[in-house]
Amino acid sequence: MTPAQVLAAAFADDPLMSYVWPDPARRRKALPLLWESRLASRQRQGAVDLAHDEDGSVAAVAMWETPGVESALAKRITLLRALGRSLPRALPALRGIDSTRPHEPHLYLATIGTRPDRQGRGHAAELIRRRLDAVAAPAFLVATRASNVPFYQRFGFRVTEPLRVAEVELYPMGLER
Repeated sequence: MTPAQVLAAAFADDPLMSYVWPDPARRRKALPLLWESRLASRQRQGAVDLAHDEDGSVAAVAMWETPGVESALAKRITLLRALGRSLPRALPALRGIDSTRPHEPHLYLATIGTRPDRQGRGHAAELIRRRLDAVAAPAFLVATRASNVPFYQRFGFRVTEPLRVAEVELYPMGLER
């Protein structure tokens, strides 16, 4: 699987992605395109970290923006193809998430996902630990599931203030260092 396919599988039933693309068939087609565009942005500015399984396949992917860097859009046409008629749902979500980010320079975990058949093996934890150990700045992320909040709390992240996008509750989380 490519990194975009790993993220598409990891986010196939994510609450925010389900809100943006309510139709599961449309979501399955859109997610690889979305992640392809987002990965290209972070590869140009920011960082993309991969964790591999014993067989060498990509098991987990993390996309970061390093302190002082905000990734510009890449592959705009691919992103527009992914969003299509869902753009009016996606824009308020993106604006809401951006409004919760700290104003001072910070490490931003834009996305992290593990292949569903590789979850529970520590791949995501490895990616987070590796990047947090390498960068001493404050860090920030937005969890899209309440069930993921305890996972991030293990690294010291704390919910700042929940954010509601339509019927989806999001959990902005900061890590002071």
